[in-house]
Amino acid sequence: MTFRVFGMTESKARQLARATPPRPQEDLKVYEERVCQKFDALMEGKRVVPVSASFDAPQFARQFIDMARRSGRHRNLMIKYPQEIDVVKRGKPAKKTVWLEYTQ
Repeated sequence: MTFRVFGMTESKARQLARATPPRPQEDLKVYEERVCQKFDALMEGKRVVPVSASFDAPQFARQFIDMARRSGRHRNLMIKYPQEIDVVKRGKPAKKTVWLEYTQ
């Protein structure tokens, strides 16, 4: 089984905020301000994203969470695992992978 850590860390929020492309003829200072605003919104929001690589055991994911907590700002860090479910897509049965929270 595969496990990943989901949540938001300061480094992941900065990475996502930096992915914002500059607008044409936008001043560098204005662009940096937009990036800072997006960073603040990501850190204050509820959105969670994968912040780690895949682990083959939950104890390694717990170790990652411990390191992330010591390294800076973070929120909603949790361990999740993938689960395939049956869905109907355009009238046909299909499989979909969802990530469920691991509790123990």
